[in-house]
Amino acid sequence: MKRKAQYLKFVITYNLILLIPFLIINICALDLFKKHQYEKVIDEVQMTFERQDDFLKQQMSVIRNFSDECRFNKIYNELYWDTPNVYLDIEEDLKEQEDKIPFVDGIYLYDKQNKIVLSSVGSFSEELFFDKVCKIEKELFENVEKSGGGVTAARALLQGEKKEGILFVTSIRTWTTQGEEIKYLLFPVRNRKINSQLEQTKEDKVFLSYQDKVLYTTEDWGKEENWEKKFEKVLSDDEYYTWKSNMECGFEYTRMISKESITNSLNIYLRGYAMWVLCSLAIGVILACFFSKIRYENYRKLILHSEELEEERNELRTESCLYELLQKEVEPQDELWNKCLESKIYLNRKYKFFVVLPDNIPENKGYYEWFGQQMNKYSISTAYRIEIVEGMLIYLICTDEPARELEKKIATLATGNVQIGIGDLATDIRRLRQSYQQAKERMNKLPGNKEKNVYPEREIISLKEAVKDNDGARAILLIDEISDYMKKMDTMMTTGILWDVSRIFGININKVLEEKENDKKSIEDFSEQFLEDMKKRAELFPKPVQEKTSGYKKRDIVDVLSYVHEHYLDDNFSVKSMSAYFETSVSNLSHFFKKNMEVTISQYVEQIKLERAKEMLQSSDKKISEIAETLRYANSTAFIEMFKKYEGVTPGWYRENFHS
Repeated sequence: MKRKAQYLKFVITYNLILLIPFLIINICALDLFKKHQYEKVIDEVQMTFERQDDFLKQQMSVIRNFSDECRFNKIYNELYWDTPNVYLDIEEDLKEQEDKIPFVDGIYLYDKQNKIVLSSVGSFSEELFFDKVCKIEKELFENVEKSGGGVTAARALLQGEKKEGILFVTSIRTWTTQGEEIKYLLFPVRNRKINSQLEQTKEDKVFLSYQDKVLYTTEDWGKEENWEKKFEKVLSDDEYYTWKSNMECGFEYTRMISKESITNSLNIYLRGYAMWVLCSLAIGVILACFFSKIRYENYRKLILHSEELEEERNELRTESCLYELLQKEVEPQDELWNKCLESKIYLNRKYKFFVVLPDNIPENKGYYEWFGQQMNKYSISTAYRIEIVEGMLIYLICTDEPARELEKKIATLATGNVQIGIGDLATDIRRLRQSYQQAKERMNKLPGNKEKNVYPEREIISLKEAVKDNDGARAILLIDEISDYMKKMDTMMTTGILWDVSRIFGININKVLEEKENDKKSIEDFSEQFLEDMKKRAELFPKPVQEKTSGYKKRDIVDVLSYVHEHYLDDNFSVKSMSAYFETSVSNLSHFFKKNMEVTISQYVEQIKLERAKEMLQSSDKKISEIAETLRYANSTAFIEMFKKYEGVTPGWYRENFHS
């Protein structure tokens, strides 16, 4: 299952260069569809505007023409009437004109001076007409007079209508026996006729305005409400596209179409396009999986090979550092120190010491595996192994464990059946090489080990391998080992060693002997000088390439660890304060620490506190509460829970049963 997931991930990644254009094309296509649909709606709205504008212009033209006719028609001028107060001719004329203007629901002549309203069906008193037939605002007629004879419109509540209709009004000047008089022609229009002319769907909103006054709306607004304020609020709705048209006759037509309806109208296009996309994607995935199989196998081989090379390179770096530690004195923060830290040899830990032992450890001695892995589960100790001489292993141990725990482990190892040499614990890095010398001497003093006057066969064989591998650091160490042996050997044995070393370095032994005769030196002095020359040759061997890491350097983890050990008991200690100190983010610091130490910062701090607590429980009589306060726990309960989490027992039980 994991292999399949990796394969699928590789296929997607490998074909990402094809997926990105594919996605871009799809996004662009969808955007084009949307723009096309939007333009289509704009065209339809524009056509609607033109139709409505033509229709209103036509109706207004008919109304104005009729008004002009009435002005010069004697039946509307009382001055020319034969019989006073007879309106039959007016009624007949209004009825005839109504047939020519089917848009209106009737035509009325309002005689304001006589307080009477004439129509094709009879006459009404002013009070009856404006109370029952057509309710309007009285200031309408003042606006008509200001318009200079043009057509004016206003909302009106018409008889039999649930919603308001529209009343179109125009004025005419007539002559009476008393002189000139203004009368008004009224043209009411019911909502059902307006609806039939203004095409819209249920989602659309339509408004008809005249001089900033809303005359008609598809919204369910009451007559008492302020339509103008509500209209301004509706215009701010982001869920609608809004179009306005100023018509020539002075009216403004507003149409609002919901964005959802435009999106829904795309469904017919989207269904077909989605089928094409899915089919293309399915075929593309099948082809990608088919043709990516070979690429994936090559990719896997390359990754595995790269991992092996990286692991081998890291081992070589570590070995090179360990070889230098065995032959050079190291100072804090010097070049060798930094080189070791970059290779993850944590020389900044509290205790460092060397262990020398044979590599033929019996399988039933399981506790010897301690040298080949982390010394405990808390990642506060690390063992580094090298093999200088065949059959002899050397371990460098760097640890933050308490001294008492280390001494117990060392005592356990020393009492085993396998011969082992252990150097003293070094807290000062400058005494580290001394620990190696102690471990080597203690190993050689153990029963069964060869004396120094025995021919160093294993060292010679190992030197041959080192020279063959161009391993200069190991060769130099082996030459030093051979030099120690030669100091206690006779002339014949020394000559044999010189012969073997010369052959290993490809030097003619006869020339070596000639040089010996010419220098007139003793065999001891000549051997020492000869081996020094061989060490210089070994120093010229090509060194492994040291690649630099980008971003955080590997040695920075040591700086982080040092900071933790110095400040973990500070009152303001936190990951955030650490990230500020190292000038990085909390997430970067946490990820970097977990990657290098295999535990989180909080877990690492808990282990430091745990080891400190165990030391205090073993070596002091402090109360549990005092220890909890020293280690900056909120209370004793939190400290006890932490201790029991890792040790399985309470602090009190641990103190009572430690010695037993």
